[in-house]
Amino acid sequence: MTSNTEQVLAFVRGQILRGERQPGERISEASIAGEMGLSRTPARTALAALEAEGLIGKRQGRGYTVRSISISDITKTVEVRAMLEALAARTLAGHGMSTEVEQTLLRSIETTQDLLERDTDEARGIDFIGGYTDANILFHETIMRNCGNELIAHTYERIAMLPYAALGTLAFERADFKRERMRLTVGHSQHVIIFDALRQGDAQRAEAIMREHSSATLNYTDLFVKKDFSGTGCDNQS
Repeated sequence: MTSNTEQVLAFVRGQILRGERQPGERISEASIAGEMGLSRTPARTALAALEAEGLIGKRQGRGYTVRSISISDITKTVEVRAMLEALAARTLAGHGMSTEVEQTLLRSIETTQDLLERDTDEARGIDFIGGYTDANILFHETIMRNCGNELIAHTYERIAMLPYAALGTLAFERADFKRERMRLTVGHSQHVIIFDALRQGDAQRAEAIMREHSSATLNYTDLFVKKDFSGTGCDNQS
C-alpha cells in the first residue's frame, strides 16, 4: 500500500476505536479524501481494507457504514494476537535468527528511527505515518513468519481478519500529533529491546516485551489520553 493509504487506514481505525465514528455512521471515499486533503484513490483503497478488517460494511449503492464493534471482542482478539506474537518471539530467540531475518528486522528499526528523528514539520508530512506503518508491519510479520514454528503463523491466520488483529497496523490521531509521536517512540523503543533479546537468544525477555508491545493497541491508547502524570501514576499507550 502507498503511504497515503496507510495514513488513511491509521487515522480511520483510530477514529473508530475512540468512538469518534459511531456505528451506523456513513463513510465515503469522498468525505475521507476531503477531510484528509488527499485524492480519492488512497481513500478508496483504505476503505476497502477497512471493510476486509470488519470495521465498516458496504452500503447498497455507494459508500460504507461503520459497523458495531464490541470493545470486549477487540480486547479478546488483541490478547490472543499478543500471546501468539509473544510465542513467536520466544521461539525465534530460542532457534536463533538467520542473517536475512536479522537484517530485515534491523532495516525496520532503522527506518522508524529515521522517521522519529525528523523535525516536527517534516514528520507531519504524509509519508511519516505510512512509512512508520510499513516498517512496523515488516517487523511484526518477519518475526511471525520466520519464528521456526509454522503452526504459530497458521494459528494466527485463524484470527487475522478480525478487527485489530492485523500484525503491525496502527491507529493514529491527527489532532494530537505530539502525543501520538510519543506513543510511536515507545513502540520503536520496544522493537529495539525485542531485537536485542532475539539477537542475544534471550527467549524469556523476547516473549515478555513482545507480549507487552503487542497489547499496546488498547493499553497505550488509554494511557496516553491523560497528560497529567503527577503523583504516583496516571488516572485513567500492533
